[in-house]
Amino acid sequence: MAFPGAKFAWNGIVARPLMPASGETVNGEPFSVPAGVKVLQIHMPALVGTGATAKIQALKPSETVEATQVWTDVKVTDLALATFVALPGIVESTCVTMPVSATGGGMLRFVGSEDQSSLPVNIVVFMSRDG
Repeated sequence: MAFPGAKFAWNGIVARPLMPASGETVNGEPFSVPAGVKVLQIHMPALVGTGATAKIQALKPSETVEATQVWTDVKVTDLALATFVALPGIVESTCVTMPVSATGGGMLRFVGSEDQSSLPVNIVVFMSRDG
């Protein structure tokens, strides 16, 4: 019997946030991107709904635990156009790799384009310090 990681030498950190989070319909579980991580490899499973996607949001830092959570859609700078562009929704059943600089790191979550509560799934996020 093979144990997870017994065959392959994984050299990063794996997060498995639940989509949706307990008690939610479209908002996934938050997950932390540790310092020093350079690349996110996102394995988006099949989602509920035809052509469903999941976008990425970042948690606004707060000095107090009691503060209301403020989540914001992640946008990146398009230097050629001098504008901010929202990261597009990640299509279901795909694997997407992106530099952490595109998300800013910190505390992130996925938000589904459709209600996911009828069939919760884990999204596998492999985080690597190698770029």
